[in-house]
Amino acid sequence: MFGFLKKKLSESVEKLSDKIKKKEEEKPVEKPKPKKPVEKLEVTKPPVKKSKRPEKPKPPKVKKKVEKPPEEPKPEERVEEVIEEKQEVIEEEISKPEEKEEPKEEKRGFIATLRRKPEIPKEEKEPEEKPTIRERVVGKVLERKVSEKDIDSLFEEMELGLIEANVAIETIDFLKERMKEHLAGKQLKRGEIEKEIRKTLENILVEIFDQGKVELEKLVKSKRPVSIVFLGFNGSGKTTSIAKLGRYLTGKKFKVVLAAGDTFRAASIEQLEVHGNRLGLKVIKHKYGADSAAVVYDAVEHAKSKGVDFVLADTAGRSHANRDLMDELKKVVRVNTPDLKILVMDSLTGNDLVEQAKKFDEAVGVDAMIFTKVDVNEKGGGMLSACHAVKKPILYIGLGQEYGDIEIFDARKFVKDLMGG
Repeated sequence: MFGFLKKKLSESVEKLSDKIKKKEEEKPVEKPKPKKPVEKLEVTKPPVKKSKRPEKPKPPKVKKKVEKPPEEPKPEERVEEVIEEKQEVIEEEISKPEEKEEPKEEKRGFIATLRRKPEIPKEEKEPEEKPTIRERVVGKVLERKVSEKDIDSLFEEMELGLIEANVAIETIDFLKERMKEHLAGKQLKRGEIEKEIRKTLENILVEIFDQGKVELEKLVKSKRPVSIVFLGFNGSGKTTSIAKLGRYLTGKKFKVVLAAGDTFRAASIEQLEVHGNRLGLKVIKHKYGADSAAVVYDAVEHAKSKGVDFVLADTAGRSHANRDLMDELKKVVRVNTPDLKILVMDSLTGNDLVEQAKKFDEAVGVDAMIFTKVDVNEKGGGMLSACHAVKKPILYIGLGQEYGDIEIFDARKFVKDLMGG
């Protein structure tokens, strides 16, 4: 069942996980790099005469000219005078503040001026807390980041395969957008990339398939009889589906009556009678060519008088493109106001399932769907697309020709089987 679709979905998961792994492997792990010395370009400069910085002028030694008196002083007195003079000079130097001379700007040529790097005042920034080297290395090694480009490139590769599996373009776009919402920008642990992608895809598929449940047992408690009209395209399996549901309900101890509302197709009434006889169910019928709405009405009145729980009404198969036949179906619904209108679709039909589901829903308002021949359907994309298009619950799926070959639909279980889980 759905082997081809399963294969394509599995390939999608594997390819996306491989893309993320390869992308990250191509990027080298950032390691703290030693600071390299800045390479200075050797520029031949014309020899510039080094201007010697003017040294701080030293106060000249004051040599006091001593006029020779007629009488020379004694040597001891002369020594004392010189010492006193030196002390005075030193005190003067200490008392004067040191005046820093501003360096004179050297005259530069035009090229030298351009080469000179402008001095940019450094702004004082508050120290930011940076991740440690260990945190950065561990994050790179153990985690991978999914980007929108990864998902886009995956769907570019997988789009043709999904179309071959009968998945509609609108549904593919929905899957892509939802994958981006869930995964883009997300850090995934290295060993859990494929697991996380698979889980995300499963959740999106469940979102498409899970449109609520039709609980017939609860419905019959509030109203009796419950009238259900089956409608659909020619050959979709309506009559067989009615028989299967009749057997399921009788197994739950409910009373069921069948209405042969298909008065157009040859042997349609006899076919329903054969099923009724095998299952022990009464069939309400008229002649061929009779009004289908009248047949259903009589079956409902019979059920009321006999205390029957369910009326399962067959109708003629019709193309959703045939306006006259669709108007006839509208009349059946308008006259009988059934509690449920079940659209029966052949899951092997392919992408036309989307158009069928839309047209029948627009015409009479579909309440739930049944998909037949699911057991032999290798693609299954049409079923996915139809659910996405009309967003109606699936009552059950047909898995064979026997009466017991039906399965009440469980979205989560169905998707797990689809994903090979």
